[in-house]
Amino acid sequence: MNSFQWLLTLRPEQLALMLPMVVVVCIAIVGLILGIAKVVLQHRERMAMIERGMHPDLVTPEEEDDT
Repeated sequence: MNSFQWLLTLRPEQLALMLPMVVVVCIAIVGLILGIAKVVLQHRERMAMIERGMHPDLVTPEEEDDT
């Protein structure tokens, strides 16, 4: 039984179209992961402030930088 070989079936013009699509998908996945990480970290910061008795909406950015 012959095994299917992808490298022999892909022509350069196909690769030229696939490469930008793969790059865009990879960038989108990385952006999604970073966006989710940012939201999770912001949530953890807010929860930590609440646990310490602070109101997260009343803290100004200057006060936040001092800690």
